[in-house]
Amino acid sequence: MKENVAEFLEFRFEKLKLLKRSERGEVWLASSKFGGELVIIKRVNLTGLPYDVIKNFAFKLPAKIFFCAEDAEETVVVEEFIQGENLLERLERKNFLSESEAREILLQMCDGLRELHAQKIIHRDIKPSNLILQGGIIRLIDFDAARIFKADKETDTKLLGTKGYAPPEQFGSGQTDSRSDIYSLGVTMKNLLGGYCGGLKSILDKCTELDPKNRFQSVDELKRALTTKKPRRLKILPASIFLTAGILFANAPTLNSNENFHEEIIPQAEELPAEKIRKLEKISQPAQVEPFKFPEIVLPPQDNSPVPNFPAPPERNNPPQRKKFSGLLKTEFYLNGVPYNQAEHKNDREKISRAEWQQTQARLRITNNTGDIWQNPTIKFRFGQNWGGEPLEFEKSLPPLNNDASADFVIAFEAYELSDNERLSASLQIWLEGDESKMDEHYWCVWFDIID
Repeated sequence: MKENVAEFLEFRFEKLKLLKRSERGEVWLASSKFGGELVIIKRVNLTGLPYDVIKNFAFKLPAKIFFCAEDAEETVVVEEFIQGENLLERLERKNFLSESEAREILLQMCDGLRELHAQKIIHRDIKPSNLILQGGIIRLIDFDAARIFKADKETDTKLLGTKGYAPPEQFGSGQTDSRSDIYSLGVTMKNLLGGYCGGLKSILDKCTELDPKNRFQSVDELKRALTTKKPRRLKILPASIFLTAGILFANAPTLNSNENFHEEIIPQAEELPAEKIRKLEKISQPAQVEPFKFPEIVLPPQDNSPVPNFPAPPERNNPPQRKKFSGLLKTEFYLNGVPYNQAEHKNDREKISRAEWQQTQARLRITNNTGDIWQNPTIKFRFGQNWGGEPLEFEKSLPPLNNDASADFVIAFEAYELSDNERLSASLQIWLEGDESKMDEHYWCVWFDIID
């Protein structure tokens, strides 16, 4: 990657932890030096990825893209750090989804994939390790195997994805399209349900048909099936059936746990059963392949929301002079990405379970529109409880904030352990200080009732 990109990243971010490194690139957890927010920095030895398209739209599923650059050999991306429950970890604990949970996740995935498919973005690597449940909201990560659908192509240029979740056409028998994501989504949900799909069985079976023409032809069609087909009533089955199902799943092949990089698919016909080989050969015959056309879909809105502003470094020979600060700062507070109006909740408390507490994060966005540099900004926050448990207090000094610049500060709730007492309430308090300034919005306080 060009030297100026490396300098940009080094100046603006501090690498905290190497999450993944392989021959295909590396992934770092990092924090902004101009706000403290956590981000993911990825360097991928591939080009032509759709990160630049994702950056320009307010998609529901992917991480927000703050920066992306590409040269002839690799792609560098700075994206939102999504905190929540990775569904592969849940699968490994054999804490399978209920039918109602699976249905809700499927509906959210349909809405999110609909936006991506409208831009002809095919993810091509939907699997449990790439799905994160964030406070009841499903998010999709790792677009390193994604591609843009091109109607004039018969096959994909690169055979990428994960064995076991990739559809037959991803092995080179045809070009992937939105039906390929539907296949991978179906396999993923079958695994997350532990093999017992209940009233979703016929829907997931159609998602995972070998021939793309026999699957749902769009996520809109899949969503209609999910909303019109009534959930089956739960039948009490003999314990021996559950014991058998558990033994079968325990003996299944180990799932791919590589959640940061896709696995290159190398077609090996000898590994497939003869019956599947005949079906694949039949599907791949040109006379039976019909051109696939994307349905007309309303595009998602352009993403005009503000993103973290990483100010440029000061000129070495002419550093900014300290000025007497006066004026107002604008602050915006978010819970799990949703704007929070302190005045509206003045006499109310947020209801939250202990599990949701562990997945919650607060984000304070600070915007300096005073006309001067804000020197020596300091942020303080305090977690407390109505009884039991010690308070947790932190203080962090931030770099100077230029005029018209913004900075985000992220607080992960999992850093504070709740006590075991019943009828517990907890609070988060935040203060801003710096240059002895007088501000309208210098204090935030949010109370939570913990429900089990």
